[in-house]
Amino acid sequence: MRKPKLIEDYSYLLVDSLSPFAHSAARQTATSAFIASGGVLSQPLTTAVDALDANVAAIDYPTPAQTANRDLLRLAVTTELGRLAKRLNLDYTGQEPALLSSGLTLMAAASTAATSSLDTEMGLMDFDLLDGTQPGCLLLKLKRPTGTIQNLIRYTIAEDLDEDQWSVAVGGGRERQLGPFKSGTRVWVKVAALQGATTDPQYAGVKTRIVQ
Repeated sequence: MRKPKLIEDYSYLLVDSLSPFAHSAARQTATSAFIASGGVLSQPLTTAVDALDANVAAIDYPTPAQTANRDLLRLAVTTELGRLAKRLNLDYTGQEPALLSSGLTLMAAASTAATSSLDTEMGLMDFDLLDGTQPGCLLLKLKRPTGTIQNLIRYTIAEDLDEDQWSVAVGGGRERQLGPFKSGTRVWVKVAALQGATTDPQYAGVKTRIVQ
């Protein structure tokens, strides 16, 4: 069985989703209980995405030269995402809890079922699945049980896929945005709470919604 590994190339991210994804990854890496010195590791990514955000906020209608400069800033962000993924893959080889907690994307082909590798206890966690605050996104409002350390989220646009092929997101907080997806796409989602013992994931059930 192949070891879990993070994707190291993030050039596939859409322009509008790059900054939110990068901010989320930097924040989750910095605050992860599974990653040592996460704040130090994620600082270059934070610096790169802050520079991109400042550029976008300052210039509404960029000239061709300004557009080229913005493309370089976007490239810097995707480069830092890849750098962070490579570092975590090296430092936490095969350690799925640490890799998942970074907020980066786990390779679907390398992903094993979380039921067998997460050294955590999954508590039942209900959630609401709503339209997101950005086009093409869905918003999860999570009802976290007492003692929850991390949220485990699995989602797919193909219901018949095996669970270990569903996309995975891990993080803290009571809200999480997924996407963007194409308008009209149906997304299936289920969540569990990581609480700190060893057992199989306990999901409250799958919910589905069509992206607006």
